[in-house]
Amino acid sequence: MDEQKISHYRILKKLAKGGMGVVYKGLDTRLERTVALKFLPEDRLDESAARQRFRQEAQAASRLDHPNICTIYSVEELPDGRMFIAMALYEGETLRDRISRAPLGCEEAARLALSVAHGLEVAHRQSIVHRDIKPENLMLTQAGVVKILDFGVAKWAGGQGLTQVGKALGTTRYMAPEALRGREIDQRSDLWSLGVVLYEALTGTPPFEGVVQSEQILAILMDPLKPIPAQDHPRWEALEAVVLRALQKEPGERYQDAREMARDLEGFLGTVGASAPGAVEALGTRSMATPRLNPAVAVLPFEDLSQERDQEYFCSGLAEELMVSLARVPGVQVASRTSAAQVAERGLTPQEIGRTLDVVHLLEGSVRKAGARLRITVRLLDTKDGYQLWTERYDREMADLFALQDEIATHVTEALHVTLTGTVEAPRQPAPPQDLESYNLYLQGRFFWNKRTESDLERGVEFFQQALRRDGKFGRAYAGLADSLALLGLYGAKDPRSVMPQAQEAADQALELDPELAEVYVSRAAVRAVYDWDFPGALLDFQRALDRDPGYATAYHWYATSYLLPLGRFEEGIRQMKRAQQLDPLSLPVNVSLGLAYFFSRRHGAAIAEYERALTIDSGFGLGHFFLAQALLETGETQEAIRAFQSALKLSGQSPEMIAGLGVAYARSGNEDLAKAKLDELEGLVQSRYVSPVLFSQVVAALGGTGRALHLLERAKEQRAADLIWLRVRPAFDSLREEPRFQTLLGALGLAPETSIPGLDPSATLEA
Repeated sequence: MDEQKISHYRILKKLAKGGMGVVYKGLDTRLERTVALKFLPEDRLDESAARQRFRQEAQAASRLDHPNICTIYSVEELPDGRMFIAMALYEGETLRDRISRAPLGCEEAARLALSVAHGLEVAHRQSIVHRDIKPENLMLTQAGVVKILDFGVAKWAGGQGLTQVGKALGTTRYMAPEALRGREIDQRSDLWSLGVVLYEALTGTPPFEGVVQSEQILAILMDPLKPIPAQDHPRWEALEAVVLRALQKEPGERYQDAREMARDLEGFLGTVGASAPGAVEALGTRSMATPRLNPAVAVLPFEDLSQERDQEYFCSGLAEELMVSLARVPGVQVASRTSAAQVAERGLTPQEIGRTLDVVHLLEGSVRKAGARLRITVRLLDTKDGYQLWTERYDREMADLFALQDEIATHVTEALHVTLTGTVEAPRQPAPPQDLESYNLYLQGRFFWNKRTESDLERGVEFFQQALRRDGKFGRAYAGLADSLALLGLYGAKDPRSVMPQAQEAADQALELDPELAEVYVSRAAVRAVYDWDFPGALLDFQRALDRDPGYATAYHWYATSYLLPLGRFEEGIRQMKRAQQLDPLSLPVNVSLGLAYFFSRRHGAAIAEYERALTIDSGFGLGHFFLAQALLETGETQEAIRAFQSALKLSGQSPEMIAGLGVAYARSGNEDLAKAKLDELEGLVQSRYVSPVLFSQVVAALGGTGRALHLLERAKEQRAADLIWLRVRPAFDSLREEPRFQTLLGALGLAPETSIPGLDPSATLEA
């Protein structure tokens, strides 16, 4: 067929032949690009199942837009009955070719498997199981990118009649036990195949061998897994554990989804949280770039058109409820609430919002309330051109609100499904409250919680408690109460002994009523770390949260600040903070906390850059000035630091933490009188509110009072002060580190370092 012209393609040369097709290199004469043309073999043209499966391959792969999946251009049928698929042509080699030369090293094999897992995650979300993952179907391009090829035997909801239980399709050596038995298969079968590929990539041979097919089948079904020769790598056992789990013969004992397997591969590579579906992983590279995430839709706070203009909380709450509904739909990514609120306040155009948040769709609307009647208008816009894709108006009674929210979420999902999911799946929603007034109180509580000031958090607590007095089974109200109480303790606004146990109790109640509430696991994790000093328990809750909602920015944020950074795990902490920043790019707390991660690791230049970036978003953000002042102080710019502390103090309304920071700066500048005046100011505040002994200790340590500073820290331990969590890494306590009492404190808190902290060792160097 060489040099023959088919349709608008010119056949250049034959590339490969397999049971489901013959592949040629071709030239698209219209677009002047080289392509791969896969033809259904002529001896199978009369088989209706083969023809339908051939179409299915094109249809299945064309629905999957992912860097690690081959790109399909078209499927065509010629007048003489011949069929072919036009797809992207990749220069490179298959994994089979690569393995034939030599097995892969640990990191190269892990990166390859991670890329395949990311591609499979996208396919599985579209209800597509590949069923033929093997080295021949994995292309390694010259750019080092892995491409999954050949969806010819894929199991797909749209491929009716092709995937009956009892019929095994695929390549025997890579088929899961349930597939060989003719039983129902699912995404876990692909993960078995990926485990076989990973084993073979590492060793050069498959885990289950046999000269003939029957021997291969018996080995897979009956034989134990051959031990994997130990590899020369410091974290080899972590990679071995991935292979062993993927190759469990019972599906329930394997990885349950590709994301779970990807997370363990990331852990081996030291890149937990740094990659995500959509990342392009290059083989053979020493580091992995943090990818951009692409949230599909941003939901803006709805506009209040009511005559009294008193429904701001309801408009904000309705938008947030729709975010929660849409986030539960597989394949739909939703921009965070804080970033959506930020762009709404700026009055940006849809196109500007799309560029700022990296979203392709925008949901906005308005609410008009008159008595018990609601008129809600919802619009879905394309951020590329600002065109309206869909709009709907809903006139309802307030009593119909819960059904209305589900209805709007379903309509929006239907409007998005062609470009996002390919299917409409009804999101699993938490049970609605039994009482409309309790829900109204809950929305007001969330409205004030989102403001994050001390007084607003206290008002939020009041509203959540009122909601629970009306409906004691309202799980999300317990969640809101847990979030608010935990933040009051974390911010040092309340004595932790008075709020943290209540926060934990509220979280337990919320999870008993709805164990899928990701945000509650995050709040409980923070309480466990900061108040109980239970780091294993905190880690477990953070993992549970991320399993339930991998798009929840606060989970990555608090995982870094409450777990990784206090333990001196700076590189991991920075990666998690960058992930949070990608998910919530305009969040001021997230942006300054990334700077804090650099600050604790003694990379003050990088910290200052992050703080200044946050202040470009909002120059009136007091905490940004406070953290900037701390970094300036550590670089020796004492007078600049004092000015920044003064700005922070003015913007924060005389926060105790910022009074203490200014006291430290005065002490460092040699002005003991002004430093002691700040101590007196803190003493005065104790009469009316909680002030952590840690704040006093910082100023006293800066004044050289080692014994008294240690005594204050020991008192803080008795009070379980929340800000003790950063004792190991805070520069303010560098002068105390060699003191035995300080080391005893670290041990009691579970913060004693097994090794020196990078950045605290004068001989250590770290790049920003």
